[in-house]
Amino acid sequence: MLAAVLLGVAAATGQVLAGPTAFIWVDEWGHGVGTSGPGVLGADPTGGVLNWDVLIYNLGFQGTPGDLQVYEQRSGRKLAEIIRFTGRGEMVFYSNDVGGLHEPADTPTPPQNAWPVGAMIAAQVDKTGSEGDSRALYQPHAGQPGWDASGPSYTFFFKDPLPGVPEPATAALLTLGGLAALLRRRGRP
Repeated sequence: MLAAVLLGVAAATGQVLAGPTAFIWVDEWGHGVGTSGPGVLGADPTGGVLNWDVLIYNLGFQGTPGDLQVYEQRSGRKLAEIIRFTGRGEMVFYSNDVGGLHEPADTPTPPQNAWPVGAMIAAQVDKTGSEGDSRALYQPHAGQPGWDASGPSYTFFFKDPLPGVPEPATAALLTLGGLAALLRRRGRP
């Protein structure tokens, strides 16, 4: 319940929550809370996946460079996603293409190099939850990928959009429905 309240406050203000920890919640669809705007598709700033647009989030702080490897427990601890922190304030979300390329974060291959190139700076986390409602929690320590003095705490959502953030089509339908109701109400005497 507290997470839902914090998400609502962060979404309403569009700001990172103040305090000893910066809460950052992102999903495979480009929705982000605690980032400097939504994720955007663009050329891979690290060269990990060439000739393919990847999902990039702007963190608002530099962050320690490196890869966070996300493992899927249901399939025998298989590497499922890689979250790459560039060290230049960007976070790249590489998702697997199992079942097709459906989410904006899906890539046809994992990144072809470790980041920074030649480095072995990596951390690992496991997904929790059920298919369609899985997530990974990560709070880096000094020197780990994504670390910053603000003490960021990351939650990555997989398959379904970030809770409380409607899909673009759903948002459009809700907006149209609201406008139709408003126009209908105004037409009454």
